[in-house]
Amino acid sequence: MKRIIYSSQATYDMSPDELVDLLALAREHNTQSGLTGMLLYCSESFMQMLEGDAAAIHATYERIMADDRHTNLRLLLDVEAGSRLFPDWTMGFEHVDDEQLAASLDGFVPETEYPLVNPDLVNDGGVAQRLLMLYSRNRVA
Repeated sequence: MKRIIYSSQATYDMSPDELVDLLALAREHNTQSGLTGMLLYCSESFMQMLEGDAAAIHATYERIMADDRHTNLRLLLDVEAGSRLFPDWTMGFEHVDDEQLAASLDGFVPETEYPLVNPDLVNDGGVAQRLLMLYSRNRVA
């Protein structure tokens, strides 16, 4: 089993309805592909963890790279994993506002553009994984 975490910049500020639609499509695709994970969205930036079969993850990541809603993709983590961190979540989701992110990400100030893509704030996969796990604690699948 494989786990990846990537971040990307949204090409525009997505509305709540667009985020709901994106989440519904991700959950459908992930169910069909046997993938689980967590998605954060904040200030026009995404961070997502995907876990499951390596071929399914590769195909999904290739699709995301070709998606015109994403730019400036950064692969933060790409590892073999013994177990899933989100075994029951086809895709957990959290739309984080600036105040929430400032409370959990050292160095973040609300004026920071695309914070989840910023290498000064999220400098490696460990920081990304801790951030995703933090926001997943009180979420439901």
